[in-house]
Formats: sequence, structure tokens, C-alpha cells
Amino acid sequence: MRTFVSALSVLLAVVLAAVAAPALWLQQNVADEAGFVRLLDPMARDADLQSALVSNLDTAVLANSGIPAVARPVAQKAIEGLAQGLVSDPRFPQAWSDTLRASHQLNFTPGAASANAFELQLRPVAALLVSKLGGAIGVTLPAPSSLVVQVGTAQQRSWVTGAQDLSGLAQPLSLGAVLALALGLLAARHRGVALAWAGLGLLVVAAAYELTTGLVPAVGSALGSSGSMSSTFGARAAELAATSFQPWIGGVAVGGAALLVVGAAVGAAGRIRRRRTDSRDLVASMES
Repeated sequence: MRTFVSALSVLLAVVLAAVAAPALWLQQNVADEAGFVRLLDPMARDADLQSALVSNLDTAVLANSGIPAVARPVAQKAIEGLAQGLVSDPRFPQAWSDTLRASHQLNFTPGAASANAFELQLRPVAALLVSKLGGAIGVTLPAPSSLVVQVGTAQQRSWVTGAQDLSGLAQPLSLGAVLALALGLLAARHRGVALAWAGLGLLVVAAAYELTTGLVPAVGSALGSSGSMSSTFGARAAELAATSFQPWIGGVAVGGAALLVVGAAVGAAGRIRRRRTDSRDLVASMES
């Protein structure tokens, strides 16, 4: 009975740990606003995203900037060059960070998030372009109040919601994994064996993570037609997420290897003790 309880507890610990690691990563890098901005900030230097962003901005800014009709032909000519040079503006990285921050608030605030798609709030980047356009044509233009671009589908939006929900379970899952492993060790007849099996289980989990993260960029790039804002943003976000999770995979693998080594050492020490005990008992029985 003890062996069964121990095996079941160790298996439960491995399963809980397998879910807890992604939940913790999501909590720190997706649900948390600062982590979300830090994760996707490198997109500001991505040429494909810059191109897709510019193609979305120039038309939208002209349509919503309130430029007088007489100035529109001049503005049309000016904005094409300004949009292309926007990404080289020293203020662009900060505008992109502000865009990510506003997008996080839009998508992760209860009641504000769309149920149909993940949305990018491009207002900060658009405001920068409007400022440059106003300076170019000598007209003071109001910054746009909002410029939202939908990324992905309703199904993919549900994945984001699911990720947010899972991140809220990170601590209970982690605590459950620790308690399950502790119960498994307490119930085990041979604790070294229990530790070794737990370590082996974590190594299998790390291998499964590695295989799964390899598929993430392909899924992300399927968010829209090739070259579109949806496809480009999805593909780059997926690549950054997979790269960010790599150290977590390494951590799980190292933890599994450590448990396996410790388990083997504890098992070897137990066998040596039993042999010595058996030898002493044999000598004592022969002497008596």
C-alpha cells in the first residue's frame, strides 16, 4: 500500500510541476504588464514588424488626424516618407513600449478585452507619427484618441484568456507539486527510488517542453495572411516566447537530473547500509 501511495504521489508531483512551470512563466511574462512589455520590446528592432506597422499607420493616421481638406495632398506626400522613417526616430522605442503597455491594459483588463481577437493599441506610435506629420506640414494636429488593430482570431483570443487563467494557478500548482513529492517520499519504502523516478519524470517533461516550443512559432505565424500585421506580430511574439521559455526548460531539466543523481546516491547509500547490517547480523549469528 505504501509503495502504491508513494508512486501515485510522485506521479502527481511530476504532473503538477509540468503544469506549474508554464503557469509561472505566463504569470511573469504575459499576465504581468512589466513582463509582457519586457518580453515583446525586441519587436521594435524587427524589420518585418516595422514594415507591417508602417503600412497600417499611414492610412489610419490620415483618416483620423483631422487634417484640413486643403492640406491633405501635402500631408499625403509627407506622411509616406515620415512613416518609413518613423522606426529610426529615437522616440520610437519608447512609443513601442507604451504601445505594448496600452495593449496589455486593453487585453488583460476584465471587461475591456475583446472576445474576438487580441488587440494592439497603436495610439502611442500613431501619436508619434502625427507629431512628426504636424511638424512637417506646419499644422498642429491632435493625437489620435485610439488606434486599435486586431491580431488573430476568436479561437486564438481564447488561448490568451486560457493563458491568463492558468497564470493565476501558478502558486497553487507549485505548492501542490512540492506537497505531493513530500508525501511520496514519506510514504516510500525506498526514498532514493522515489527521488530517482521524480527526476526521470522531470527530464521527460523537459523533453516534452522542448518539442512543444519548437511548434510555437509555426502556430504564431498562422495568425493572419503572410506579411500582415497579424501574421508578423504573431510569428515574432511566438519566437520571443519560445526563446524566453528556454531557460525554464533548462531549469526543469537540471532539477530532474539533480533529483535523479540524489536518488541514485541515496539508493546506493541505503544498499551499503543494508549490506553492512546484514554482515553484522551474520557475524553475530555465527558467534552465537
